[in-house]
Amino acid sequence: MKKNKDVLKIILVALIAVFVMVGIAAVLLVGYRKSEEEKKAKQQAIDVLESIPRLTPTVVATATPTPLPTATPTPTVVPTIKPAFNPDVYWDSWYSTDGAASVNIYNISLQSVSFLFAQSNADGTVVCEADVTAEVAGNAAQFSFTDSQGNTASGNFTFDSGQLYVRISTTAQANVSVAPNVDCVMVRERPGRPAEPAATPAPTAVPSEPTQPGDYYFPDSNSRYLTDEELQNYSSSDLELAKNEIYARHGRQFVTQRIADYFNSKPWYQGTIDPETFDAQQSEIFNEYEAANISKIVEWENKKRNEGQ
Repeated sequence: MKKNKDVLKIILVALIAVFVMVGIAAVLLVGYRKSEEEKKAKQQAIDVLESIPRLTPTVVATATPTPLPTATPTPTVVPTIKPAFNPDVYWDSWYSTDGAASVNIYNISLQSVSFLFAQSNADGTVVCEADVTAEVAGNAAQFSFTDSQGNTASGNFTFDSGQLYVRISTTAQANVSVAPNVDCVMVRERPGRPAEPAATPAPTAVPSEPTQPGDYYFPDSNSRYLTDEELQNYSSSDLELAKNEIYARHGRQFVTQRIADYFNSKPWYQGTIDPETFDAQQSEIFNEYEAANISKIVEWENKKRNEGQ
């Protein structure tokens, strides 16, 4: 009986040992399976990750700023101004075509001209001179002067392609036989003076100056052109008054006593403008008839004086 109990104990112990071993084996098996499952899951995850295609990152280009264009300044075109004339060709002496007048240019530029003017009588003797400086505008110069004999004159130069055109006329003549009178293209060589006529034809009846206080030599000289036929019958003295009559109508004052006294005796004369102011503005004062008639009277006045009339 006791033996049976011992056997049963052994069997029970054996069973317990088997049960324990089975349990341990089961625990180990479960742990193994779990470990294997974890390894498998980990491997699957690795495989999945490795199966994902790797993308090469696109290099993002850094934008290079476009430089702003720098404006290139356009050079300002400097116009080339052609000189109106060449001053170098106008130095020294020039003569009128009749040889009576000369101009000696001793200083000239595109801004001014200085010259000596001389007017001679029939035998070539210099009787009036003037030293003049005038401003140049373009290719011309305008001036006025009083010569060595007291004559007042005005005129202009025109410089044109090496030629010198001179126009000078007397605006108020002193009590002398010769006064400035030039209107021509000047030449470099002095021409020979024409021989004086053997005899001067006796003039027809020479009218005297008007005798009535209100009389005019030529009352309509501001509205018509005077003719040679009517001027040739007057003396140089009368023509001088007839010329100044045109000035007197516009109120010019006179410095020559004889002329001043004559016009002061006329009821129509009102001398209100001094000679310098008047002469500077005369181109705006005279109309075309008056300007032409003054020039023609001066021509005949000089001719009569040269003839001694």
